[in-house]
Amino acid sequence: MFRIFLITLLCLSNNTIFSQKTVKIDEFISNSEKSIEDLKMAKFASLNKNEDRLFRKGFLPNVALNFTFPAYNRSISEVAQPDGTFEFRESNSANSRVILSLSQKIPLTGGKITISNSLNRLDLFGSQRSTSYSASWFGINFSQSLTFFNDMKWEEKIQEARYNYNNVIYLQKRIEIKKTAINYYFELIKFKNQTALLNAEWNSASKYKKVISNLISAGKRLPYDSIDVELKILDLNRSQVFLKKGELLKIKSINSFFNSDFLNDSDNLLLPGLAFDLQNADVYIERYLEVHEILRLNNLTGLQKELKQLESSKYYSANLALGVGFNNTADHYQYIYQNPNQSQNFTISLSVPLLDFGKRKTEYEISKAKYEIESINLDQDKRDSIEKINLLSQEIADYYDALKIEKSRADLLQKKLRIMEALLFSQKILYSEYSDIERSVYETNMDIMNITEGIYNKITELEKITLLEIIKNDN
Repeated sequence: MFRIFLITLLCLSNNTIFSQKTVKIDEFISNSEKSIEDLKMAKFASLNKNEDRLFRKGFLPNVALNFTFPAYNRSISEVAQPDGTFEFRESNSANSRVILSLSQKIPLTGGKITISNSLNRLDLFGSQRSTSYSASWFGINFSQSLTFFNDMKWEEKIQEARYNYNNVIYLQKRIEIKKTAINYYFELIKFKNQTALLNAEWNSASKYKKVISNLISAGKRLPYDSIDVELKILDLNRSQVFLKKGELLKIKSINSFFNSDFLNDSDNLLLPGLAFDLQNADVYIERYLEVHEILRLNNLTGLQKELKQLESSKYYSANLALGVGFNNTADHYQYIYQNPNQSQNFTISLSVPLLDFGKRKTEYEISKAKYEIESINLDQDKRDSIEKINLLSQEIADYYDALKIEKSRADLLQKKLRIMEALLFSQKILYSEYSDIERSVYETNMDIMNITEGIYNKITELEKITLLEIIKNDN
């Protein structure tokens, strides 16, 4: 029985050991790609590509084959007679049609050319039973606006601007997801760090309690002398319980965000490194200006199109339509293509506003005002973003300087704590003095953690503005 118990205990110990792993911040970043938010952004990127692909296909030739199967119609209508009277007569017919057409937009001019062929069959039933055919083939039609405004060219510009803008939004959302993962990492590592520091305080307090207890037993100290350390241990026990509960809730929240259970409460987290290839602020400003140009085109191209369209139709609007083809009718389909008739059409439609009470002028002024307002807003955003880049670069540099100071402070406090520990156990200082230094060590370590987190947060802000990848999976 004892052997079975021992084997079971060893198995449980091995499971605990092997389930514990060390997690780095890059694992949080890589696992964020499995999050629900990242899956949504992947769908967004796919949608953007498909919409752009669909738009590009609109410039390809459109070939269509349309059928109208016998459209049967039976009705009774009133028909006037030569003598002025009316009679009701029955109409009984069926009409069938097939049309093959090819149409192509012309990006250079914004016009459209269409080639079509059709074959019709008409069947009359009743007393006047008959069958007739009609056909139109190789009919070429061309339509073109004469206002020199190419709508297709502008739509292509708008689509390109929209596609690039959506890519910017996609990258910014990905950076936001990465920032959320980084924040989760620091929130959890703070729990781990607090737990480790509380455990260290508890161990030192327990050692001191043992020393005091021995001195009390030897009659060298009064029982009163152990009250402070006992109160300290009680406070630490309470803090450990609440801290553990908070850590478990945070792990549950993190696993929910990552849409997986890759994180356990027994896992260790390492303090992230700061091996970033940081550049001069001018490099980030230059990159931001490229991003800003994408935003500018997205916001202004549609307004520019509206302005140009109003300018082109300021005095007139006109359209040209040309067509040529062949057609024929026959009682037998074998003769439908014999001796065809040639057809042509030529149309120019012209519209000149003689009195519109200043409507077009007002429309143009409204569109121009919208364009100017948006341009001013974009210029202001550009100035604010450039200023923010300079500020972020300076803040990051300040954080690095503060981190060096805090690390030096932590080393000195740690040395002082070791010296004071020996003095405490030799009863040369009070426990409250040692506890104060111990608390200073804890606060300094938390300051180091907060400064490191601040560096990561500032860099992710810089990434979102410039779309440059600064935080890579090597920290």
